[in-house]
Amino acid sequence: MVKICASCHEINPGGYRCSMCGGELLMVSDDEAQALPEEVWRQQRVDYGARRGMIVRFLGIILGAVTGVFLVREAIVLDGPWNLVGAIAGIAVGLTVWRLIYLAAGRGVRIWVLRKGQLHKRKLARAMLASAKR
Repeated sequence: MVKICASCHEINPGGYRCSMCGGELLMVSDDEAQALPEEVWRQQRVDYGARRGMIVRFLGIILGAVTGVFLVREAIVLDGPWNLVGAIAGIAVGLTVWRLIYLAAGRGVRIWVLRKGQLHKRKLARAMLASAKR
């Protein structure tokens, strides 16, 4: 369970006392913790968003590798030079899948975590549609 120090606002994975200053640790659901400054909660969002981004990027690595290996495996049985062309195309598709998921995870972290509370959803939707049209 994640806990927050009442005095120095450090995040701790658990325990009763802060490892940095020795202050009392509060559970994030406590009323006293809810009264802490907004910077503490902003840091929490950044931490959790970064973790989510890392997980999605790891899944992108796995999905890209599986896609590339599957397509290379299917291309091996083709005749003549087509097996080489298919294998290269399979590797390129696997790398493309990985790269798209990697970029999407980074953009998701920036939009939904770092800018939370700064953007309105309608403005965000318009901006995303405008960037997709370019």
